[in-house]
Amino acid sequence: MKTKQLFSLLLAIAAMLGIAFLVPDLPGLDAKGRAALGVGVFAIIVWVTQALDDAQSGFCIVALLVLLGAAKIGPALSGYANTGVWIVVLGLVMAAGMEISGLSRRMALNMVSLAGASPVKMYWAVALITLVMTFFIPSLGAKTLLLMPIIAQMGHAFGAEKGKSNMVKGLIFVVTITGTMYCLGIMTSHAANPITAGLLEKATGQPVTWAQWFKIGAPPAFVCGLLAVPILLWMWPPEIKDISAGQAYVRRELDALGPMSFVEKYTMAVFLLTLALWATDTYHRINPTLVAMISVVAMIAPGPQQLMTWKQAEKKVPWNIFIVYGAGLSMGSVLVSSGAAAWIASTFFSPLACFDIKLQVVILIWIMLVLQCLFTGAGPKTTALTPVVIAYATTQGIDPTPFVLLVGMNMLHQYLLPVSNLPNIIGLATEEITPGELIKTGAVMSIFGASFMSIMVYTYWTWIGMFG
Repeated sequence: MKTKQLFSLLLAIAAMLGIAFLVPDLPGLDAKGRAALGVGVFAIIVWVTQALDDAQSGFCIVALLVLLGAAKIGPALSGYANTGVWIVVLGLVMAAGMEISGLSRRMALNMVSLAGASPVKMYWAVALITLVMTFFIPSLGAKTLLLMPIIAQMGHAFGAEKGKSNMVKGLIFVVTITGTMYCLGIMTSHAANPITAGLLEKATGQPVTWAQWFKIGAPPAFVCGLLAVPILLWMWPPEIKDISAGQAYVRRELDALGPMSFVEKYTMAVFLLTLALWATDTYHRINPTLVAMISVVAMIAPGPQQLMTWKQAEKKVPWNIFIVYGAGLSMGSVLVSSGAAAWIASTFFSPLACFDIKLQVVILIWIMLVLQCLFTGAGPKTTALTPVVIAYATTQGIDPTPFVLLVGMNMLHQYLLPVSNLPNIIGLATEEITPGELIKTGAVMSIFGASFMSIMVYTYWTWIGMFG
């Protein structure tokens, strides 16, 4: 362990013990609440500083909740029974099936080929395929990893010098930034979304359907992502006027794939049926997680249609994510049940109560945007802060479902720093963009994203009755 990590870990432990045992009883915060709050602060410090890896922090959170008396072992493990954490794992398995079958690569190459020889059309083609893949690949990281090599290879094909091409940089940002923005609108497209839905269902007893999330989030998310393309074209104008050479590479790759195989057709059928069931869950009431589970069974079931064995599938799942998100959901539940979340909400968010509810949502959108500087990803931020937002809405007599959904969707604005978002790290790994270029572009897109969503509070979200 590095000195910095050790110091951060000791700081996290000291803060936790200080809150749990040295803070006196406060109105609304008893011993259980202090213990839960102490573990919550411990989790935030180790997540922000990366003092522990994901799996280590997850195991520690569960153990500490029990050892400090915040919860018994059952509630401390309850997060692993939450549908939100399971749909994350199942989504990653589904993404693996799409990749192994070759269908995702074929779809990406075909969409990119629509651009022809125009570099401007290429920006729009990549934005479009990123949007389409948001439906088919329930993993932001997997979607980014699929498209990034295609963009890099196209850059080589039209002779771009590594790290010097505006066009390659712009296309990378189209994938990483618009890809994240689109995820706001589809519940199964980002790990943070089912976490929000799961915590909200735990608090209210009312499930959030896939169709409900889509109706609220998809129109603003898709428009926001598409409007980001002209901004990226302005920031990174393509220096190459004819990309025929790059298109020749795409054609060669498509020819190498040959005709669509039976396995690819089967994969397409499974995904289309999955999307249809997700989109109509308001009517048939089949939980999106159960739909995803059935889809995974269809992919790994033995027979001529089998996409992959379970051994192949499990290698594609980062189980550390399962451990940390399950522990985080347990922690969120304990923060609520112990009263710690309500105490935080009344103490720190109470000044917002004097404002109109729409303005409160806008303020929280900007607060969540600023907090991207602290959290390595929207998942940990959502896990840590959603219980507080739920408690705040409840204590203020606000209907928590629309309030929490709007704030929860906007947890995903994570464009600024390399560690803010997995796609940022993947983009930097290409060595086509620099950290400085990422921060500059991320700052512009952060302001644009939060501004656009603030406008949605007073327009689209008001029009569809989100505020009564």
